[in-house]
Amino acid sequence: MKKITLTSLIALMLLTSCASILTGSKRKVLFESNPNGAKVYVNGFEKGVTPVQIKVKAEDRIDFRLENYKERVVVMDSDFNLVSILNGISIIGWGIDALTGSLKRVDTKYVKVDLESVATASNYLEKGRIQSVNINTDEKIVETVIVLN
Repeated sequence: MKKITLTSLIALMLLTSCASILTGSKRKVLFESNPNGAKVYVNGFEKGVTPVQIKVKAEDRIDFRLENYKERVVVMDSDFNLVSILNGISIIGWGIDALTGSLKRVDTKYVKVDLESVATASNYLEKGRIQSVNINTDEKIVETVIVLN
């Protein structure tokens, strides 16, 4: 009975994927933005508002969106997951780690982005005054001159 159990244990170790079991393919990362309050999207799905901690995988696309600010995009970087070396010569273990994405692991635990404000007409109107408006109906052009204070 002991021989069967030991043999089964050795076979299980040779056929298992170490990185998938021990570390997995996801890692919790803290996302912040300046200013705070940006919506965070992971691969197109809204996951929260900054500051927020989210589990992400290697090469996930992270979008930061805030009204009146330009959208920022970050792609999660990754490194080789050293735990997968424990697979040794197990081709099945390497294959499982490759299929689950555990051969790569997110390299960072913290991401902070500075959002750049978008110049809108209302921003200019608050800071200045309209000096003149020219309307060319033939070419369908509206030209506005705003003087900032």
